[in-house]
Amino acid sequence: MKSSTLLLSAGCTMSFCLGVSAHIRILHPSNGNPVRWSDGSNVGIAISPLNPSGVGDGSHVTALRNTVEAWNSVPGSFAHLVETPAAETSDWNADNIHLITFEQDNASGYFPAGSGTVAVTPIFFFGSGAIADADILFNDGGYSFSTDGAAGTFDIADVATHELGHFLGLDHSGSAGATMFPYVSPTGILHRSLSVDDLNGIRHNYPGASFASLTGTVERADGSPVFGAHLVARDEDGRLVGATITDVAGAYRFEGLEGGTYAVYATPLDAPVSGANLTGSPDLDTDFQFTNLPGQVLAAPGAVVDLGTLVVAADAVLQLGRSSDSLPLRGIRGQEVTLSLRGAGLDLGSTLTASDSDLTVTPVNWLGSFVSFRVDVPLAEDLGHVDLIVTNAAGDRAVLAGAIELTPPDPIVNTVSPASGSNTGGTPLAILGSNFSAGLRVVVGDRIYEEGQPGGATLVSSSELQLTTSATVGGLHDVVVIDASGVEGRLGNGFLSAQIPVVSSVFPGTGSADGGTVVTVTGVEFASGAEVRIDGVVQANVVVESSEKLAFTTAAAGPESGLELSVVNPGGSAGASNFSYVAGADPDLVDVDPPSGESGGGELIELSGSNFPDEHLEVRFGVDPETGAGGVLAASVERLDSSTLRVETPGGSGTQSVLVRNTDTGQADVLEAAYTYEGASGGGGCTMALPGPGSGGSSAGALLVWSLAGLIAAVAGLLAGTRATEPRRPLPLA
Repeated sequence: MKSSTLLLSAGCTMSFCLGVSAHIRILHPSNGNPVRWSDGSNVGIAISPLNPSGVGDGSHVTALRNTVEAWNSVPGSFAHLVETPAAETSDWNADNIHLITFEQDNASGYFPAGSGTVAVTPIFFFGSGAIADADILFNDGGYSFSTDGAAGTFDIADVATHELGHFLGLDHSGSAGATMFPYVSPTGILHRSLSVDDLNGIRHNYPGASFASLTGTVERADGSPVFGAHLVARDEDGRLVGATITDVAGAYRFEGLEGGTYAVYATPLDAPVSGANLTGSPDLDTDFQFTNLPGQVLAAPGAVVDLGTLVVAADAVLQLGRSSDSLPLRGIRGQEVTLSLRGAGLDLGSTLTASDSDLTVTPVNWLGSFVSFRVDVPLAEDLGHVDLIVTNAAGDRAVLAGAIELTPPDPIVNTVSPASGSNTGGTPLAILGSNFSAGLRVVVGDRIYEEGQPGGATLVSSSELQLTTSATVGGLHDVVVIDASGVEGRLGNGFLSAQIPVVSSVFPGTGSADGGTVVTVTGVEFASGAEVRIDGVVQANVVVESSEKLAFTTAAAGPESGLELSVVNPGGSAGASNFSYVAGADPDLVDVDPPSGESGGGELIELSGSNFPDEHLEVRFGVDPETGAGGVLAASVERLDSSTLRVETPGGSGTQSVLVRNTDTGQADVLEAAYTYEGASGGGGCTMALPGPGSGGSSAGALLVWSLAGLIAAVAGLLAGTRATEPRRPLPLA
């Protein structure tokens, strides 16, 4: 039974050893070793095909694939998740599969009635910190999930992106804008995109390039160290670019930073994130207020810069942000939005500013534990996360790190042309709308089209996208354009992925004007319930035998050639060919006598039936019974009367179908498996026998079996020994 867990909930609890490193990494609770995959470049993860309740269209799969790609696209990290096949199972206990699944019955025990846990990521690891197994479980019995922003539901991609961070060895972040922020709100989607804080964490765990580091210590005025102070770095534009936390000696170290010029500050983790959100629920020092490190620091890639000692200011009754706030707040480029935050000491006479002075922040109401305000974001403003700083009348300050995520406006999808196409793919689509930008993705059914990638979407302009569909699950689908920031626009039921039938053959292609001709049609994508129409007239007794074959009986019609025969699937998609009616009855082949003969041919046999023409007549052996194609002409044909033919057989082998055709009109009939060629079987074969027990010989097969058995036994013994000496460690996280 597994014993280690990682959980995301409305208020998570975790336990881990705080060390001098980026605080969002999970560390071994006993020795401080980082918890991570030993081969982070090839971590398998399987998506359960079992639909979560309320999501019946399989769209959770594309949502989860988008979250996997978000982590795979981190620059400067070698971490890479690889999707592996998943059976229709929710057995996350299996060690050989790392599964994302939706649990409805609390079989795991992580989701008791009334649980505040939205999802959980159990992780199992060794003393070295190497992860042995990890899985992601959604609390589908306690909460509702969606992919389309339905009211009262949690966004699958938003939650999964966070959980995949845990899966890769990251803990919670104190930045309100980080994907690893420990709280999630219904219909929130901004955690779909990774913040720079998240990027730094994954770069630290799986570094693929050289980055800058900043070190230093935090003390009070009396020289005592501050344990658990939240250190944040901003760039010259006021964007949050990194965070870390101090150890018991007050020391800290930023990792994974790009080269640049930074300002650094310290703030207590007293709300909305606190020690209770970190692994082990450490009792962090919070008896100080937001304090800037004087000046700025220039850090080159690969450099380690010592920032010295930061002496923090005395504590103040002033806080900005609560776990009940829906964070991060959203600022929209080119718009003014009204926002609000909870806190403490938010009294009239205080001021509220953003770390980026380009943003205009205008307080509206100060209510002590609540402030509402307007934020005006310039149209050309860079995207990213901006802090909010509150200063009271006494000059005390508090900050909410990464409080606002600046995003573009939502993409708008107005039209998709054409509105339908074959589910086999190959349909060129033009998507018209607005607010389209580089790095977006288009989701249609079970397919994702990434802008600028082979087989993806092409950004023609901010108002037009083009793509060519891949094979897509059949049905009516929303067309969703997801910006790189995670915000989206969609056209509901914008594209029909249809089974568009393609007709390959119609046999016979000519029937009697009196009707009653049995016709076989072959092709692809014939759907159950398909109709057959000739010149618009619905035909009788259509039997869809498979997606590649159907048969029907013609209705009576006047003699006419070149008519359109169409196969029409439910929903209206159609494929077409030609059909003709002629006067006169169809030939009808009933019997072949005798039904067998020598393979060399030359035997006279009789074919009986009706309506055999007196001229323009051919008989073929070995034709395809579905299409009438192929076969070999009879050596000779003599018409005895309209119901009897005397035929000289050609040479052949096996059992063959026989065709009678009026070569003038094209009317024909086939008697399937009507004639069998007989003769002495020739050739030879080879058999092989391995020596049995006591034969005195050796069996390669037996040796192989025993070798595999020995190998399996040896591996089993090795694993047993490894687990005995390297037990998996428990890690409760929430």
